[in-house]
Amino acid sequence: MEFQMQLPVGVAGMVERLQESGYAAYLVGGCVRDALSGLQPHDYDITTDATPDEIVAVFGETSCTYYGKAFGTVCVKQGSDSAEITTFRTEGAYSDARHPDTVIFSKHVEDDLSRRDFTCNAIAYDPRTGLLDPYHGAEDLQQGILRAVGTPADRFHEDALRIMRGMRFYARFGLVPEPATETAMRECAPGLDKISAERVFTELCGMLMGAHITEVLEKFPEVLAVRIPEITPCIGFAQHSRYHDFTVWEHIARTVGNAVPDLTVRIAMLLHDIAKPDCFTMDARGGHFKGHAALGAKKADVILQRLRCDNRMRETAVQLIYWHRFTPREMPQVRRMLGKMGEVKFRQYLAVLDADRVSKQRITTESRRKIDRAEALLEECLQKDLCCTIRQLAVSGNDLKALGYEGREIGQMLQAMLDAVITGEIPNEREALLAYAGPVGTV
Repeated sequence: MEFQMQLPVGVAGMVERLQESGYAAYLVGGCVRDALSGLQPHDYDITTDATPDEIVAVFGETSCTYYGKAFGTVCVKQGSDSAEITTFRTEGAYSDARHPDTVIFSKHVEDDLSRRDFTCNAIAYDPRTGLLDPYHGAEDLQQGILRAVGTPADRFHEDALRIMRGMRFYARFGLVPEPATETAMRECAPGLDKISAERVFTELCGMLMGAHITEVLEKFPEVLAVRIPEITPCIGFAQHSRYHDFTVWEHIARTVGNAVPDLTVRIAMLLHDIAKPDCFTMDARGGHFKGHAALGAKKADVILQRLRCDNRMRETAVQLIYWHRFTPREMPQVRRMLGKMGEVKFRQYLAVLDADRVSKQRITTESRRKIDRAEALLEECLQKDLCCTIRQLAVSGNDLKALGYEGREIGQMLQAMLDAVITGEIPNEREALLAYAGPVGTV
């Protein structure tokens, strides 16, 4: 296959310098895969038969940082460019299902490629001679196939995180696992219990942002359920609703794919209906899920803490889930929600409402009109700079102290004034607010 990578000057210089020093050197892994897919690589990996000490000798200590010397990796910086340079290696058993017990340096690039996870990542590139592709990874890429190197179960028993990585490649690149790889991903999924929550969550986030995420969620729910068992009752759960021909999980999968490419919004969509099976009731009109938003928010909070999601994202996602069944229709409702959320979260909230709306079997124009009205009210509120928070009041706590208010009385009166301003009972003007409060004991 005729192929030429366009390399940053510093990276090209590293390969050339290693080769001029008598060592083999290849670009390898994700940078080659991305370049073959027409994408701009974000980072570069080089593999070589030079040992870590020999790599440092070639580039000098000031340009090098050891990044796991025992595993043969040195980070090298040349000008504004950097790359991780790793010695060819073979690996022993993975007793912890994540890291090799032993690493043996090799002089053969084929040994190094044989230990990699998928054929699309087992392609090496030498600027002088082109591609070295013993597992036909370029062909698999072209055909949209995800194929494990060698025996799939062996690769996933070595490192179960590769299963999540495979799901991410499916979601991001549309690489569909071939039958043997797909079967092994399912059978080896229990090994994900041994992987740290942080690593699982990182792969999950990358997966959720992929264009093919709906397909992945629909195909591999039981794999995801190893680390998020709360989704299990949603799989195959019929909603018995005139708005939903989809099961709960099918609806969830569609909402994630239909959501704007905002990670917090997509996390919220993944978990927004997770409590539906717990809240299900049935009557002559069909299925109902009263209270599922509030319960779902509580469940999502537990799940995201368990996955080590950062606090800000977790709190926002939980808030979005809590409110996803309510659409404000009047300005006071919008002002209260805007005061609690702020503009950014409010817009994320509207995105949640719309993703939920378009992921139902029956999409009504009425629900879209409600969202449009809420958005119009938001824009009006922002344009007029309407008061939505205590900080926007024309008086402060010090003004209330001057009237004799103390301690909790101050906060309670400020909240009462905000409520009165939002409902239109009084204008947000200093004199009107002070008259509303009056001296202590007059209200």
